Amino acid sequence: EVPDGCELLVFQGKQLTHGYDVHGPCAALLNGASCVVNHAEYVWPAFTELCSQLRERLVHVYCNSYVTPPGCQAVPPHADDRDVFVIQLCGCKRWRVWGEAPVKFPYPDEQVGKSGLPIPAQVLNAKPAIECVLRPGDVLYMPRGYVHEAFCTEAASSWHATLAVATHDWSWSKILSGAVAETLDSDPSARWREAVPLGLGTSLGTRLAGGGASAEDALQEVLDFVRQSLKVSSLESRFKDKVSSHNRMQDRCSSRFAADLARFIQETGGGADSDAWPYVRPLAVTLRSRVRRASDGEREEALHLLQYAFLRSKGKGKGKGLPRLDGLVVRDEAAAAVHAAFAGLTRRGEALTVAAMGEMVLEAVDCPSFDDLTLLCVARAAVAGGMLVHADADTGPRPQARPPPAPCPRSLPGSGPWGYSAAAAARAERW
Repeated sequence: EVPDGCELLVFQGKQLTHGYDVHGPCAALLNGASCVVNHAEYVWPAFTELCSQLRERLVHVYCNSYVTPPGCQAVPPHADDRDVFVIQLCGCKRWRVWGEAPVKFPYPDEQVGKSGLPIPAQVLNAKPAIECVLRPGDVLYMPRGYVHEAFCTEAASSWHATLAVATHDWSWSKILSGAVAETLDSDPSARWREAVPLGLGTSLGTRLAGGGASAEDALQEVLDFVRQSLKVSSLESRFKDKVSSHNRMQDRCSSRFAADLARFIQETGGGADSDAWPYVRPLAVTLRSRVRRASDGEREEALHLLQYAFLRSKGKGKGKGLPRLDGLVVRDEAAAAVHAAFAGLTRRGEALTVAAMGEMVLEAVDCPSFDDLTLLCVARAAVAGGMLVHADADTGPRPQARPPPAPCPRSLPGSGPWGYSAAAAARAERW
């Protein structure tokens, strides 16, 4: 299972959408949507190792992964409650960063551009302090609270990672308030677990009922207690404990997923007679894989397997009813190239590698944005949708025949069969 906190989010038109919960990230990317994997360090060892190595200097770092099609933008301008390092991995992305932070060092509920919190007009009307294009290997540091936006160039898809340092959780006020609360609550007399005098709700001069001391005296007493009891070592200890807790969680989630994935691969083996086969089949397609057009029987079999897997799914997607194989929905600028790919395969009548299919497309149409990621998404989405067959798997074990699932009378919960494959799509040989 994918660890809690690691989730695939799909954005289209700068808005979160659940429209691809069934058909997955490859279909989303083909139609101009962007895919984000939060806490990608839980599921990809390269990110796991990077975050671990950065602990020596940054104490705790987590990683989100962003894949965006050519000419698209995932989210509107916004500010974050954390410091981030943007690492461009593949393709290019244009960034704008404005030089005035609307809220200095914001907390989660103060992030402008998110959750309906508007960005002041004077910020966006000003000239950006940074306007640049990041290329593979470039790094951009984004301090907490600064408004920024990013959009993909027309030439190719983009993959970048953000290494986040959750500084909103480590502010002086949060660490100090936590340490103060811990100090007061640990007093053996339990004096400071009592409710504050009701007089505080009216006036500091109000006398405590039957006590003889003023509320102001009580406040002075608690401040004196904190001053005498709270030490620098207490703050250090609390901060270290907080960081260690985050790091242990990160190690536990990444190790558990690695073990689960290894067990999953071992159990599925050849794969095709496993209930998980519809989930795995598209992920096995790389640029070196050979694919061919599916026959009517193979397409029908793919639909039955997809619906069977959907009925058995325990995910939390928003899809309703049984999934259908409706073909590919492709963004306008790539439509001609995708049509040429299928026409070429039909005309050739034989299996081709995905890379060779891409070369055939570029010879037939002028489509610079038909890059390797788009090509890989076409192949994987078409295999998932029963339009293409992974020819290299033809000699492997065949899926067990199953009757078509009965019509479902109610809305079914279920994540997409390739629900966490955004990271896998990005991990392919050249992506």
